[in-house]
This record gives sequence, C-alpha cells and structure tokens, in this order.
Amino acid sequence: EKDQQGSGGLYAITVNPYTCKGCMLCVDVCDDEALTVVEQTPQSIDKLQRDWDFWLDLPNTRKEFIRIDDIDEKIGALETMLLDKSVYQSMVCGDGSCTGCGEKSVLHLFTSTITALMQGRVRKQVARLEELITGLESHIRNKLAETVDINDLSAIQEAIATHRDRDLKFSELADKLDEGKAGTPIDQEWLQWTSNLLAQLKDLKWRYEVGTTRNGRANLGFTNATGCSSVYGSTFPYNPYPFPWSNHLFQDAPSVALGVFEGHMRTMADGFKAIRMAEAELAGEESFAQIEESLRYFDWKAFSDEEFLLSPPVVAVGGDGAMYDIGFQNLSRVLMANRPVKVLILDTQVYSNTGGQACTSGFIGQVSDMAPFGKTWKGKDEMRKEMSLIGAAHRTSFILQGNLANYTHMIEGFIDGLNARRPAIFNMYTVCQPEHGVSDDATAIRSKMALESRAYPILRFDPDAGESWEECFDLEGNPDIDNDWPVYKLDFTDEEGEAKQMELPMTFADFAVQEARFRKHFRAAPRDTWNDNMVPLVEFIDMEPDDREDLFPYIWAVNKKNQLIRVLVADEIVKSTEERRGFWRLLKGIAGLSKKVDPEEIANRVRGETAKKLASGLMAILHGDGTLPALEPLAPTVGASMDQAAPSANGFEPAWIDQTECTACDECVNINSKVFVYDDRKKAFVADPRGGSFKDIVRAAEKCTGRCIRPGTPVDPNEKGVDKLIKRAEKFQ
Repeated sequence: EKDQQGSGGLYAITVNPYTCKGCMLCVDVCDDEALTVVEQTPQSIDKLQRDWDFWLDLPNTRKEFIRIDDIDEKIGALETMLLDKSVYQSMVCGDGSCTGCGEKSVLHLFTSTITALMQGRVRKQVARLEELITGLESHIRNKLAETVDINDLSAIQEAIATHRDRDLKFSELADKLDEGKAGTPIDQEWLQWTSNLLAQLKDLKWRYEVGTTRNGRANLGFTNATGCSSVYGSTFPYNPYPFPWSNHLFQDAPSVALGVFEGHMRTMADGFKAIRMAEAELAGEESFAQIEESLRYFDWKAFSDEEFLLSPPVVAVGGDGAMYDIGFQNLSRVLMANRPVKVLILDTQVYSNTGGQACTSGFIGQVSDMAPFGKTWKGKDEMRKEMSLIGAAHRTSFILQGNLANYTHMIEGFIDGLNARRPAIFNMYTVCQPEHGVSDDATAIRSKMALESRAYPILRFDPDAGESWEECFDLEGNPDIDNDWPVYKLDFTDEEGEAKQMELPMTFADFAVQEARFRKHFRAAPRDTWNDNMVPLVEFIDMEPDDREDLFPYIWAVNKKNQLIRVLVADEIVKSTEERRGFWRLLKGIAGLSKKVDPEEIANRVRGETAKKLASGLMAILHGDGTLPALEPLAPTVGASMDQAAPSANGFEPAWIDQTECTACDECVNINSKVFVYDDRKKAFVADPRGGSFKDIVRAAEKCTGRCIRPGTPVDPNEKGVDKLIKRAEKFQ
C-alpha cells in the first residue's frame, strides 16, 4: 500500500489481505511503484485489514472512470470493468491455489466479464418486471371494478355509513352494492389465471433481486471437472465461486453441463413465458386460453435474442487433461449437440493437479512425469494437440484461443463467445508456476513470451462471420503477423563495459530457455569455445538436413553480469521450434494470410508505381525547381510535443498523439506496435498511420488513459464496420 497526501488530497491503494498470497505479481506488473513490498507483521496485517474494511464501505466507482461505452459491442477500455465492486468480486474469499497461479487470473477475468455483461441486463429486466407487475395489478383492479355498479349514490353512502368505525375494503363495498341485484359476474377462471400470473411475476422479481442467497440471481452456473480449479476452489472452509458450482469426475464436466443446461433453460423459459403472457394479457388481443395455447411448447430455442442474453450461461471448466484427453469425447459431443454450453479450458500443458504428468497439450521436448529426460528419452516427443483447430473443425462452435498477454483480445473473445447462440470453447494459456518451473510473479511475463514466440498464438473462429475459413478464422492480436518470428531487443554490456543492444527473432527456443521444464535441452557455451560451427538457431532451421551436419545451433542470451552469451540448443528444441513455426504458417494459411505470388498483381503494381513516378517527374518539371514534390506524409515528426500530420490530398487524415498528455501506459503499443511507438523520452507517437487497421487506432484511443490519441480518418474506407468506427472515433478528434 502507498498513501500520499498533498494538494491533491489523500489516496490509497490497498489489497485484499484475506486473499493475497504474496506472489508479488501485482508489484511486478505495476511499474510506477504504486505497490511496494513490506514485511508482514501483526501491525501491517491489522492495517491492511482496516484498510480493506474501509474499501468495502466505500461507494462504487463512478461510471466516468469505468470507460466502457457498450460492453456488448466491446467499445471502451474493457479491463476497467474491474473497477466495479460487484464485478471485481465475481470471485471472492480465499482458496488453496498455488502462489501466482495463472489459472486464477484467467478465471477471475472470465467470471468478471460474465458479471459485467449480466448487470445491465438484469437491471433492465427488473425495471421491466416492475412495470408489468404494476400494469397487471391495475388491469385486474379495473376488471373487478367493471363488475360493480357505482351509479347508485345512495347505496355507496349507506355502505360508507355502516363502516365508519373501520376501513372499508373494495370487496365489502362490492358486496354491499350487489345486494339484491344480479350484478355482472367476474370470470373466475380468468381471475385465478391472472392472479397466479401476478404471483409468478412477483416471485420472479424477488429471485432477480434477492433470492434464497439474498444476493439475487446468480450470473452463471459452473460445472467443474476435477483438477486444479476444483481442488483449490473447494479448499475448506472457502470456495471462491459465488455462484452455483458442482464438481465432477475428471471427464464429465461437459456432459454434466449439457444436462444442467436443459434444466436451467426450462426454468428460464418458465420465467420468460410468464412475462410474455403478462404482456399479451395487457395488450388485450387474445383470451387467456389462447395465450396459454400459443406458449404451450415454448422453450429456449424460441427465446428472443434479449431473452437468450438474459439467461446465465452454463459453463464447463477444466484443465487440458479433462478436456484434451480423458474428457475429449464428452467435449466433442457437446460441441455437436448444438446447445450453447460454454467451455473454459485452463491449458497448463501438463497434468498439474496430479503431479505434473505429460499430456497431449504439451510441447515437444517438455520434461515431465511420463515424459522423463534420460540417455535415450529426452522429454516429450509428440507434437502438441491443437484443441482450437479441432474445435473449429466441428464447424458448430465459437472458438477462442487466448492469452493474458493480450487481455483485450481475450475479453473481447469472452464477450463474443458468451453472446453467441452456439457452443463456445475458450482455450486459455495458463502459467503453472511449479510445473513450468518459473517464479511466483512470472505469470504476466511468461504469458507474453508464449504469445510472442509463437508457442501459443491467439486466434478465434466464428462460424457466424462467413462461409469460408478465411472469413471465419482470425489471427488479429498476434505480434508481427507477416513474419515467422517477432523481433525483440536484447540489452547487454560489451567487453568494454558499454551498453549495447541487439535485434533478434523471438523464437520458441527463446521462450523455452527460461523455463525449468525445458532447461535440460540448453547449455551455455563459454566464450573461448565459440567457433564457426555454431549457427544461430533461426538460420539453422532454414537449412536442409544435409547442410546441418557438424553444426551447432544456438540462441543469444545474457549472463548474470549482463554479458552476451551463446546458449546451445538440443535437437528436441530444434524440433519444437520447427513445429511451432510450421503451426504458425498453417494458421496463416487457414486465415488466408500466406503470401501468394501473383505475377499479374506484381506487374500491375510495377506499372502503377512507374506511372506515379512519371507523373511526379512531370510535376517537378512544371514547377521548374528540378525536384520531386512530396506525395503524402506517412508519419509525424518523432519526438514533437504534438505529432499532428497534415491531411493528404485524398482527404485522409492520419492519426496523431498529443504527447503532452501521454502517460506511457503501453495501451496503444500493445494493440499495434507498428502504428504506435515510443520515442527516446518514453512518449508515444504514431510511427505509421497505415501500419494497422482503423479499428486498432480507435480501440487504442478508447483505452488510452491520457485520452491523447486523435484517430483521424480510416486509410481504407471499405474496412469492415468502418461507419461504426468513425462514429466511435468522433469523441477523440
């Protein structure tokens, strides 16, 4: 915690002392020193507990700080949903997970997304129920009043006179006025039907707002395969899941979810049926018997989109063992059943809960139980099973392969998959500290390394996006999509003690070298052993097998003194690097991103460029200055306090950044590092306004904490959804 008092008043950042395990991940991620490490003492614990109690008593965060304009449309800084207390507390209390567990972060964001989606829908539904209850009560009263003759004034006065000593009820007045008269009989069956309907609506409203738990209606149902997420989640006396939760045999979660879904939808249908009947009765176009008959076979398939989105999702949760292996047949059946059950896979590439056995989601060369390292057997020799591709091959389901390193992509994928009226798989990379052999605070950096090294690319498959694989398959969010490997900068100190830097490809080996599960496949080569037979790995894997003889592949790294070293790579890591590169190329082919040589296209481009140069030359001659005029500015001036580029001749206005307001929050560069770049002063600027989609630029403006990105206009006027993007950009211009 850090308190600061000054002209701005007092602010406090605190942590939940009842759930914090001291992994220090938050300290590692927060680079502005707002969070610091202190010694745990009775006094520090007492202070944290008092601060936490104070936080619980504070009002909820004001809406202007939760910068989400429309969560269903994914407009705004989606991660700020966690500033809402009820969203943050979508998982509560303590549990028995390992320190720094990567699964917990993914689970928390997943349940938070569902809570954020449901909150607004439930508020709207409660208001609708209140309106229907009021309307139906008035409707019944009016019908009853129609049966009473109120034209006999003397009879009314007599009735009032006989009840002076007590309250006069409507029923007593009706009885008095009907004495000796035939009256107009009320339809007893209708009255019974509407009274029951009114009771159903009131009960439904109570369930939404209060319910048996006094917390209102649950936001989701959770069928949990036995594994880490169930074992640490059910540690006595706590359970962090504040919603209906059940635990099942290793392989059964998808099947149980299918059964729960059917019963759950029957209950939801009863509620929506009551609402529809009340609306029909108030409309007065049909008799109650006709209304009943029209809804006799009403079920979830007849739900409107609004009704479907109001239904809490049924989610099956399990690890890679439960979903990739022993429970795979159950998962496949759920995908083909065409029920919108959602499946969250926590992929640690190993059977974490039972001691770290090998599983089909692991990488080549990974050392674990049942895939040991020895003289003849050197870790796992099978390539990784790609569940996301298998899921897509069912052609029935929304598929998201995600990673915490791109949480915008992950949250957006959660929203689209949850809102889809079809099954969904959320296949998530989750760091397992003990089985990966990394530090407790490493979840963020290891997730980033997995994404950037192509170890775990992110992708989505949406069957509703089109008919072809190219239309349905999307690799947006991966770094440097055009190339096999992204490039990173390695800082080191040379032999003279000067700071130097190298640009290197981020291969799978660069990811694997920092994890204990692969460490036996690497060996540092002392400088005095360096020779011409050592070849950089990225060059080695491009060679033909015959040309590799007597050569030793290596990657660059630094030692504890930050000096440059060569790390020799074993054959297993070479194979794994080749396999990951091959998989990345396969994904690009499926997505229609592989480079194809089209001679006619090349010829047309050359002709166009030649014509452009000739035209420019003629213009220069006409100007009489002997120079070629600039055609269009491609990028603003680096380092300027306000990097605004001038509009081009065709009306395109490039994006720019008001650097005076830049907070170096990394949001824009994380979305697109080709468009947005930092200068030497750690201020962002637009390096290439044509380096990405207008969607990337608008999203960056929405997420920017300094509100300093000016999106300009789209380069491509035919970009998908460009009209909506232009409207979203208006507030930032």
